[in-house]
Amino acid sequence: MKIAVIGAGPAGLCALKTCLDENFNCDVFEKSGVIGGVWNYNEKIGIDEFGIPIHNSVYEELRTNLPKELMQFENFPFKGPLSFVYPPDVINYVNKYADAFNLLPHIQFHKNVEEIRPLPNNRWKIIIRDLKPMKQELIICEYDAVVICVGNFNKPFIPSFKGLDKFKGSIRHSITYRKADLYKNGKVLLVGSGPSGSDITRQLSKVAEKVILSHRSPLENNITFSENVKTKPEIAEFRENTVLFIDGTEEDITDVLLCTGYLFDYPFLTNECGIEVEDNYVKYLYKQIINAKHPTMAILGVPHTTFLFIMFGIQIRFFIAYLKGQFTASKETMIDDAILFQKRQKEKGVSLSRVNHEYYDDLSETAKIPNLPSVCQKLFDHVEDIGILKFQENYKILNDQEFIIV
Repeated sequence: MKIAVIGAGPAGLCALKTCLDENFNCDVFEKSGVIGGVWNYNEKIGIDEFGIPIHNSVYEELRTNLPKELMQFENFPFKGPLSFVYPPDVINYVNKYADAFNLLPHIQFHKNVEEIRPLPNNRWKIIIRDLKPMKQELIICEYDAVVICVGNFNKPFIPSFKGLDKFKGSIRHSITYRKADLYKNGKVLLVGSGPSGSDITRQLSKVAEKVILSHRSPLENNITFSENVKTKPEIAEFRENTVLFIDGTEEDITDVLLCTGYLFDYPFLTNECGIEVEDNYVKYLYKQIINAKHPTMAILGVPHTTFLFIMFGIQIRFFIAYLKGQFTASKETMIDDAILFQKRQKEKGVSLSRVNHEYYDDLSETAKIPNLPSVCQKLFDHVEDIGILKFQENYKILNDQEFIIV
């Protein structure tokens, strides 16, 4: 079987290694010249030298919001004394992984996937643009299966706000944020209280005159800010030099930084692929992995409020088990299962992006594949519970069930 993997970030590398372990022929197409995906720091923003959008969102002083013990591939420990590390550490780790399993010869760099289209007999036509030659030639090839590993941090979500077009200051999304110095002595409104929003707020507070953090979701547990940071509720309206909040207060500002997340985006998939994104949810993915309408396509990493590196492993093993016929499911069963997942998450009031041990138990039982160690969920829950205090701790995994603080 011949499999195409789109993207050479952590998910793509994990997919490649697992496919090779199963003796499949596998090619990875990566539009940049390096592996590691968004973990590569790039001061450039906007468009690269080949006219391709730059999706790197790593900024100076960024530290991982999960411990490295939850950011390691199966059976390949992420070594080092500190649990919370920096992007260069992550890149060093994924390069060691690629070297250890001789993955680089299977990766074609500077290859931008332009189109993926289904063919008869569950095969795929892929059109690739070779970015290196001056002519930027198109390459057309066919594969038996395709694994999409392009991540979730490509298309910024820009909310609409009343009066935003009237605001005279700068407006940027965090995908373009690299250094705090750009906001020196500014009066900065930061929108969004996710991990990056809170982290960038702390960075900006060191150089800005004031920082206003507008949020609707609860702040991370135990978080505190310096005296020049104000937290505010949702925005009611922008004016030329100020912003009005729903509590009636108003603040003068010079800059707006939107830490408002990203949208799922697969511009290279034709309509015939059957992938639909609605309210930023990828519909009709069986077990959040397999394209129910064309089940020789998988998308890794759609659930992202979890321990992603470890999840990639069980997701690709699940897909390969399906390709090998270790379990079967009809198109109708797959679609019904995807709809049921969405319904259950909404009934529980849980984000569609969040999964836990129940999800991994289901994958294991359905495909009859090894489950993830329970210690992963235990450590993840601990880190979430203590919030910002996690950065004061380091961890050691003792076995499949236990971890300790060291």
